[in-house]
Amino acid sequence: MRVVPAPARSAVVRDRDRSSRALRVTTHPDAPGGGLVVLSLWDGDVCATTLRLDPEDAADLVRALTDAAVAAAPRRPRSPHGPSTGEVAVAG
Repeated sequence: MRVVPAPARSAVVRDRDRSSRALRVTTHPDAPGGGLVVLSLWDGDVCATTLRLDPEDAADLVRALTDAAVAAAPRRPRSPHGPSTGEVAVAG
């Protein structure tokens, strides 16, 4: 499949290690049967594959990604004076 212009409701996330690879996220609220979120994996100008999600499943994916990002984030020692500007205090 070749490049198709992205719908207005889309986002692109670039691969950390391969600049030619990206994940495109598009929303299709007017899709038949209800809203639709499409994840497509691109390598250069070629769409390698797509995954079509119901909005509820996309919300589950967001939760899973959030949990994974928190688990993968480097841990920094906390300041005894609380968070500095730009930091968020985490309960725990």
